Order: sequence, then structure tokens, then C-alpha cells
Amino acid sequence: MLFFVISVIIILGDGMQSERKSDVFYLILLVLTLITMIIGITFTYFSLVAKEKKDNTKIQTGILSINYVDGESIGGSGLIPINEPNLDTDYAVYKKKFSVRSKGTLDQVLDIYINVTKNDFSSNALRFALYDDQNKKIATGIIPSSGSVLLISGDYLKSNSTNDYTVLIWLQENNMNQNYEANNIFVGGFDITARQIKYE
Repeated sequence: MLFFVISVIIILGDGMQSERKSDVFYLILLVLTLITMIIGITFTYFSLVAKEKKDNTKIQTGILSINYVDGESIGGSGLIPINEPNLDTDYAVYKKKFSVRSKGTLDQVLDIYINVTKNDFSSNALRFALYDDQNKKIATGIIPSSGSVLLISGDYLKSNSTNDYTVLIWLQENNMNQNYEANNIFVGGFDITARQIKYE
């Protein structure tokens, strides 16, 4: 194309009047502008197509909303050493029922933590078990002296619905004298983070 334009200039250059030269100049300028626009539009189109193929995850719009139906505070004292209890155990265990409600429009997955703010018990002495609303045990573990402990990760919560849980916390029997644990207390709270489920 550039060769053609140069040829036209050379051929018409001899013997042309100044008006015809300016007409040819504007014609060449117009052709070059059109070529530049076509190249730019083509480049933009292929860039958008490549980006769409690279990131094909669709994000739905909506609201993520977590509500602690029965409160987020936990705490207990006067625990005595026992082996792992179950939901029917009525003594020497701290039992807390709580619910997480979605008031939003998005399905989500939950990470549920206990943040320990005070724990007078020995390190690794307290244990936990987490049950769902079907009374199925879904997690167990040790409560640290401080900091946070993950109860469960990636638990599904449908939009505009409620998940019910029960957490049991007890002082684990170690077959030794544990009288030094008497009258110790622990205090903490639930911390729940929600992530939107992404749809392909």
C-alpha cells in the first residue's frame, strides 16, 4: 500500500498544478487515516476476544450478608476432664448452638473460626467438636491458648437461608491429675467469613 502511494505521488508529481497536488495530498492523508482506524479496531476486537477466553468466570451480582442468630460470644468455666462427649452429654461440656443466616442473594461458602480472647486452661487441653443441623459431626480439633482456630472451611450456605450448628467444648481427660484446671475459664467469639461461589 505504501509503495502504491509513493508511486502515485511520483507519477502525478510532474506537471501537476498546486491545486491537484493538495487534492492528492488530502486523498493520501484520508487513505492513511482509514488504514490506521481499521488496524486499531481490529487490534481492539482481538484483544477483547482473547481477554474473554482467558477470564470466562462469570460473577453474579448480589449481597453477602452474615447474621449471628444466637449471638457470637462463647465462654465457659467449671469444666471437668472427660473424654469426647456427644450431643446427648449434659455435664462437664460447654454446648453452644448458633446459626448463620444469609440475607443476601448469593450462594456462598463459609469459614468458621473461634477467636480465643482468654483461655486459662493448659495449652491443647480444650477440644471442640462441631455438628451440623442433621446432628452430624463435621469437625473436631484443639482450642489454642490464644488466637483463632478454624472450625470448618468451605461450608456451603445457600442464598437467603440459614445453617444451624452446635459446637461442643470440653476439657480433655489425660489420665493424670488435672485439679490445677479447676475454676479456669475461657472466653472467645465466632468469626465467620463468607466467599461468593463462582459459577462457570
